[in-house]
Amino acid sequence: MQGSIASSTSHLQNESRWSSVGRMLGIVILLWVLAQFVVLIAAGFLDGDLDGDFGPLDGGLIIAGSLCSAPLVILLLFMRRPKLEHLIIAEPTMDGQHVHSLPNSKIIQTPVPTRIRQFIVRSRHPLRVPVAKHLWMLFLGGVIISSIAFAPLLIDSTNIGFILLALFVAIPAWLVGFSTPVFAWWSFSSSRFHLSTTRQQGEAMLIAGMLSTFPAIIINSFITPGAVLLFSGGQASATVIENITVIVSAPVGEELCKALAVFSLAGLIDSKKRGFQVGFTVGLGFALLENLQYILFSLFAGEVVAFSYGLTSVVRGIGSIPGHAMWTACSGYAIGHIFEQRKQPNQIPDVNQWNLVNPIDSGTSTSYFTSDEYRRTTMFSKSSDLRLPTSLPVMLGIGMFGHAFWNGSSVLMSHVSRSLDPVVGLMAELAWIVVLITSLWVVGRFVIAAAMEEGI
Repeated sequence: MQGSIASSTSHLQNESRWSSVGRMLGIVILLWVLAQFVVLIAAGFLDGDLDGDFGPLDGGLIIAGSLCSAPLVILLLFMRRPKLEHLIIAEPTMDGQHVHSLPNSKIIQTPVPTRIRQFIVRSRHPLRVPVAKHLWMLFLGGVIISSIAFAPLLIDSTNIGFILLALFVAIPAWLVGFSTPVFAWWSFSSSRFHLSTTRQQGEAMLIAGMLSTFPAIIINSFITPGAVLLFSGGQASATVIENITVIVSAPVGEELCKALAVFSLAGLIDSKKRGFQVGFTVGLGFALLENLQYILFSLFAGEVVAFSYGLTSVVRGIGSIPGHAMWTACSGYAIGHIFEQRKQPNQIPDVNQWNLVNPIDSGTSTSYFTSDEYRRTTMFSKSSDLRLPTSLPVMLGIGMFGHAFWNGSSVLMSHVSRSLDPVVGLMAELAWIVVLITSLWVVGRFVIAAAMEEGI
């Protein structure tokens, strides 16, 4: 017995692909502001006098942070409330009717006797993103506007007006431009990984990644410095604390926090491919929020603000975003394997033809595939000899190692450059950054290709 499904999708035809961009940027800014108040609460509990050591408890900071956080949490929950749809199912039955009245004075006529059933279900609208060329225009536009708005600081880095221009124009433009990897990944993973993703699911992945920055900030800003001072008897220098935080605490703490964020999305994960997609998106969300924090702080670097902003924006935008994404994707891949083992393998229905309905277009498009044809159309043509481990400790360790090597080598190069001529030292640091970014992109291509070859 066959049935047909009818639901209202007219609003999708009028919905702009850019609505996802606007919603995502709004959520990023909201969560960044929320993160500042969460840090304030943590400071009240762990380091009330903000001297880097544990204690004392400051109830004023806790209350102030809580009061400021509450409306932001409510706003986030309101934005993420479930979207409902009116679903109508027409089922063939001998005692049914040919004509049925629908809400809004609509009528449906069926060629065979049918019975109508109506449901209220959660929205399953597909994730829609701008086309690739428009994304590149977004990237270039963001970079150009950010550069122009920041340029006056090259003339006078202490001018309040120039700082405000950078704060309210350059930073938002940078955020818009470097949000491109998020939408590019959603588009790529949907088409090349053959994973259907709804808007709610995409936003959930991104938000989980951004929320994972909260415990990571607390670990790096309070727990690790306090622990180092505690075990050193208060003798550890600021440089030692900073190096331990950057080389050890950040890779271990951040990768664990992001992996836990992936686990929190267990309901979305049923395969290694999906785990890889979720992990990659979580990493992008983490990087966006963390980078926004670094970029804003770079504006207050005094006389070297131009160098600080330029270097930070390039390194964090081009290197850190794909780095965090790739490291968390490794963990997500292994997590996907765990959930894949707990579920029955997906079986392709033994049918001769499938009827596919496109909810975006006004009409219904029908395509016919045999089971073998479906398999051929969903396989990635490029082969890879790389086989990714499925052990979570191994993949998590790989992510931590990559993160630690990136941070540790950068710190080492920074120390080495200080013993050189300033110009030579600067060129050496920039050259090493290029090496790191290039290596990451090359290795990342092989890892993504290997993940794409996993079975559906």
